[in-house]
Amino acid sequence: MGLLDTIKDQSEAIQQSLIENRLTELKTQIETHAAGMVLDKVLYGLLEAMGLLFLLNEEYRRNIKDFEASYVIHSEDGEIDVTAIFKKVPFLFKRIDGMDVKDTAISDPTTAVTFKDGKAMADFLLSGNTDVIEGMLDNKLSVSGNLNYLFKFIYLLWLIPELLGINDFKELLSARA
Repeated sequence: MGLLDTIKDQSEAIQQSLIENRLTELKTQIETHAAGMVLDKVLYGLLEAMGLLFLLNEEYRRNIKDFEASYVIHSEDGEIDVTAIFKKVPFLFKRIDGMDVKDTAISDPTTAVTFKDGKAMADFLLSGNTDVIEGMLDNKLSVSGNLNYLFKFIYLLWLIPELLGINDFKELLSARA
C-alpha cells in the first residue's frame, strides 16, 4: 500500500469518526430540545442529523438517489426559518447524494411550508399527523410547491429518531404538548 492510499484511508476514517461524533452530539441536543419544546432547534438538529446520516448510511441515502429539491420551512411568528437542499455533496473524494441545511430561507424553493408556530410544526412534521388538508383548514399551515415532495421529506424525518436511537422521541414531544 502506497503513501497516498494510507493517507486516503486515514482521511476517510477521520471523517467518519468526526461525523459519528457529531451525530452523537446532535442526538443529545435533539432529545434536550424536544424535552424543552425548543422546536426550532429540534427541527434544525434533525435536519443536520439527516444530512450526516445521508453521508454515513447507504440504505438511508437510497431514499434520495438522484433527488434534487429544496424545502423552506418557516413559521409565521418568525421563530422557525430553515432550508434543506437535496443535491450531490462532496464526501470522501467523491460526490454523493446528500443534503445541505441553512438557517435562512432561500428564494424559489421546490416546496415551502409555513406553519402558524412551532407547535403547529411539531404537530404536523414530527407527531405523525400529516393531514395537509386538515392543517390548512385549521390555519396551522400553508404549502406551496410539490406536495409529494413534502410527504417524502416527512418520511425521511420520521426515520431519523430510529436511526439515532431516540426511541421515545414522539413521547418527548407529546408529553410537553
